[in-house]
Amino acid sequence: MAFNKRPQPNASHFFKIILPYSIEEKKLRIPKNFVKNFGCELSKAATLIDPNGRISEVRIRKNGKTIWFHHGWYDFIKYYSISAGYLVVFKYVKNSTFHVLIFDMTACEIHYPSKSEESKNEEFVEKEEPYEDNECALQDFLEEMGICIARKHRLVTTEQSKRAVKFVESLELKNPSFMVILQQSDINHHRVYVPVKFAKEFFCRDTKSIKILISNENEKPHQINWIQNGGFVFTMVRIMKSKKLKEGDICIFELIRKNKFLLKLYVLKGK
Repeated sequence: MAFNKRPQPNASHFFKIILPYSIEEKKLRIPKNFVKNFGCELSKAATLIDPNGRISEVRIRKNGKTIWFHHGWYDFIKYYSISAGYLVVFKYVKNSTFHVLIFDMTACEIHYPSKSEESKNEEFVEKEEPYEDNECALQDFLEEMGICIARKHRLVTTEQSKRAVKFVESLELKNPSFMVILQQSDINHHRVYVPVKFAKEFFCRDTKSIKILISNENEKPHQINWIQNGGFVFTMVRIMKSKKLKEGDICIFELIRKNKFLLKLYVLKGK
């Protein structure tokens, strides 16, 4: 005997059991079937609303058909004291907005802090922007994205930090990368400093030169000079002059070919 199957609406709910790696990696992958149905609707930022009406802003990172809750997810976890084994239910409304329910290890719903409780703890006051003006915010974001930045470039203004974050998100980098926020000394000497961590991980001390690719222009070799117990520097006189690079411009170098030491350069001009 055949049974008639009723057409099922696209599921607007999903749940995730929080595993240790989603806490350690500070991101949460959105299920494939949900992405299939609603992925095209999701913007670069999601709004998560708890039963008390508290709003959390979480950035969304897309890589092909894979989508994560990314920057801001770890703040969400810390705020609600979520541990491995907890379960979070997401109900999609529209416009990248989700209502969330959180269940602890006893399978019971947690106590959500009220607005009066929240006001007693300034650490968790809501902010309109997930990125604020301290260097740690930018550094943490770049580390989550797998991008290195030299220590001297971490002292940034609020505006630089926000611009850098938006620039990185627009590129959707797929390879190891590092960021440079040009300073006047860099411009004066036409040089770029490669962070120690990046240099040690992807280059050996006997590397003599690298190649820089800009858009579809020809690759140009650049001699490098290693710094004792550090990374290395290279000069790019022609590039700085042709691109009219200035103090405050943001440069991102993506290592697109490790065996040929080929870096692709992306530039965001300062205001």
